[in-house]
Amino acid sequence: MATLEAVCRTQSTLSPVQIHILQNSEELLQFASDLSHRELFVYVPGKDAGTLVLAAHRTPLLQKGRQTETTDPGAVFSRYEEPFNYQVFQAGQALQGEREIEYGRMAPIVSYPFVDNGGGTIAVIAFVGAVEDNREILTETAFLSLQVPMDFHSMYRPLSIQDGVVLVNCNGVVIYADDMADSILHMCGQRGAITGTNIYNTRLDLTGAKKALSQATGLTDDVTLGEAVVSRRVIPILQRGKVRRVISILTERTELHRKEEELMVKTSVIKEIHHRVKNNLQTIASLLRMQMRRTTSEEARDVLKESLNRILSISLVHETLSHHDEENIDISDVAQKLLGLLAHSLVSKDCHVETKFSGEILPLPSDAATSLALVLNELITNAIIHGFEGRSQGTLSITIRRDGDNGLILVCDDGVGMAQAPVDTGRKHLGMAIVRTLIEKDLQGAIAFDDGVPEGTVVTIRFPLPERGE
Repeated sequence: MATLEAVCRTQSTLSPVQIHILQNSEELLQFASDLSHRELFVYVPGKDAGTLVLAAHRTPLLQKGRQTETTDPGAVFSRYEEPFNYQVFQAGQALQGEREIEYGRMAPIVSYPFVDNGGGTIAVIAFVGAVEDNREILTETAFLSLQVPMDFHSMYRPLSIQDGVVLVNCNGVVIYADDMADSILHMCGQRGAITGTNIYNTRLDLTGAKKALSQATGLTDDVTLGEAVVSRRVIPILQRGKVRRVISILTERTELHRKEEELMVKTSVIKEIHHRVKNNLQTIASLLRMQMRRTTSEEARDVLKESLNRILSISLVHETLSHHDEENIDISDVAQKLLGLLAHSLVSKDCHVETKFSGEILPLPSDAATSLALVLNELITNAIIHGFEGRSQGTLSITIRRDGDNGLILVCDDGVGMAQAPVDTGRKHLGMAIVRTLIEKDLQGAIAFDDGVPEGTVVTIRFPLPERGE
């Protein structure tokens, strides 16, 4: 569907400045349609004399299925097809009347001239549809809301069925309150009828209009009264720098607020658990280092070092989780840290190993991330200890990316290759057994070992990614 700016630029006689002025209100159109409970149409002058072009159309929240016959932006109408709106454009004055929306079916229409900074009419804003008599004031308010300072635009989110609307005039008198607003205000302790009351006669200003009227500024906040929590969006309608009217949108969110607080508590507890697990693993790692310093057996020292690195790999996952609000973590972030950690601790002084990393953001559940961290620990360790043994330099790279519905990890080195790697004790076979078990059982994936070109080893890991939302 063509944007308002595109239609105006290609099909209207508006200048770039006028198009910019009109475009500033485009993001407010849905809010205005929701507020008025009417379909909203924006007409601009066409390039052909005596024509109007439909530049934008919005349907209110609760009437998404109801549309008039011609609603596509870019449609061109002659002055005879749209005599009512053409008259508003020519005269520069608002009009009320009726228009035929389907063959033989009429509906009320209220149209307003939309002017530029010089007071010239650059568009017609038409509101179409029948509403209750007490809601007629909403249409005028909706039009006035389209010409507001850019500072307030963030408050113009589309309305929902849970939102209550209150209008307050420049004297502080409530001139409109819908049923939802009535219910929310009475729940918060307001007594009697809402419409007709003056906000200055009550100690508690639940509408937030006092501040908007006195400071000519809007506000967004939450108000807690007893156990009730109400969110407010308070929007002042300004004309010539003075507040003409205030729109107060109230949303009762007591239950949602309670659930959010519960979720925050649970999130904090989970983060604290991960933090404590990480600290406990670090304590175990410290004990292993102490034991390594005391042992005289080279084989025992190697076994302890392998165990130490596996524990540090798991600790790295929990450290990452303790700094995140969600249980999914980016395996690329973990892998990059693990590569740096192992390369620093395992590479001998006689060998220079260059590490390279390339990874897409790939969020995974914590259990899958832990399994992959252990897998990468074994593969990186083997590459450094066995792949580069007897060499003065080498390159080790890790690539992580999404491949359709699968995750793909490549661990490549330019070392001696698996065929020429020195045969170790059963510990090496234990490491590969751990790798295959974690990939095939925990991740339901597959692993393949291939010769590098011209030398070295390429390890390819492929595993199904969890569906979004799991």
